Amino acid sequence: MIIGVIGLGTVGYGVVDILCNEKKRLSNYLNQEVVVKYGCAMEERDLPDGVLFTRDYKDVLNDPEVDVVVELIGGTTIAKAIIMEAIEKGKHVVTANKALIAHDGKEILLAANKHNVHVFYEAAVGGGIPVVTPQYESLVANNIREITGILNGTTNFILSLMETDNLDFEEALTIADGLGYLEADPSLDIDGIDAAHKIAILANNAFDGFVDFERLKPQGIRNVTKLDMDYAKKMGYRIKLIARAKKEDDKYFVDVSPTLVSKNDMVANVMGAYNVVEFNCDYVENVLFYGKGAGRYVTASAVVGDIIKVSQSYNWQYSNKTIENIYPITKSKYYLRLDHAVDIDYEYYYSEKNVHIYITKEIEIEQLLSLLKNETYSSFKVRG
Repeated sequence: MIIGVIGLGTVGYGVVDILCNEKKRLSNYLNQEVVVKYGCAMEERDLPDGVLFTRDYKDVLNDPEVDVVVELIGGTTIAKAIIMEAIEKGKHVVTANKALIAHDGKEILLAANKHNVHVFYEAAVGGGIPVVTPQYESLVANNIREITGILNGTTNFILSLMETDNLDFEEALTIADGLGYLEADPSLDIDGIDAAHKIAILANNAFDGFVDFERLKPQGIRNVTKLDMDYAKKMGYRIKLIARAKKEDDKYFVDVSPTLVSKNDMVANVMGAYNVVEFNCDYVENVLFYGKGAGRYVTASAVVGDIIKVSQSYNWQYSNKTIENIYPITKSKYYLRLDHAVDIDYEYYYSEKNVHIYITKEIEIEQLLSLLKNETYSSFKVRG
């Protein structure tokens, strides 16, 4: 197996490192030699002996010896061109590019089916957590009713830090940035876009079609305050950025929202930069995957797993269906914080001084907004 890695950033260099360090064991595992022939990047990098450096990705694509192209440059422009050309040349592709698979997965994956090659993207969703392959293969006997997850380690780290270190959002954001957790464009993390990319990919596989990503309306954590986290804690909840996907009748619901989750729920106890994905299925009921969602070797581990799978797996087949009837999840219980009491049906009420906290009964958001017309309040969904 001859491999070309395009993109030698944090993850790309980690992939080269693992493949070279574990070459003997992986080669024995596959009963064929595993060779990294190329490392491609804009700036020269020191690579292990025997790995050729190039600045031109065409060197990788045009080499007939290369079996697997690993795309790790990110983005949805040149990365897409690289992947499509690799597919057309009959080369297998492994990528961690969640934005590209979420936006252009239909075109890419159907092209892979047409040219009888693999495109694997485990690292695009859970980082180092095996979740895409178990969903697609191990749970094939099941109809997946619902997917729930914490799919962005950065926002989970920020929310955890706000709780444990008594920080406000901006303070926790600064620390996360200093540790290198934020995307180059921080809005991808804190506005829920990254989590939306990931839940869209899982929804594609669960619903046997391709979600129209432009129809999603993710909400991020900018409006989460330390005050609301404190009141949530008093009531036995934590605030988490929750991604969900489910199908009801002929409607599909995909949602990313900051949500109060009971501390008795396993998902609420996922702290720091960890991720979790929970599948609710008809036969095995609930299955949960938990682990680190980011990091050089964490993500590289998933990429290498996909590379090795290329020679073992059957081609994943995809429907050409585009799912357009996508809706946010608007019927929910809601947490409300106001400076005075209001007339609303609730399951829980708490007040002190000029603060009034409600957990409403399940209600449609439009009805709630109508009841709270002209009011000033903070509001978040409540799970369960």
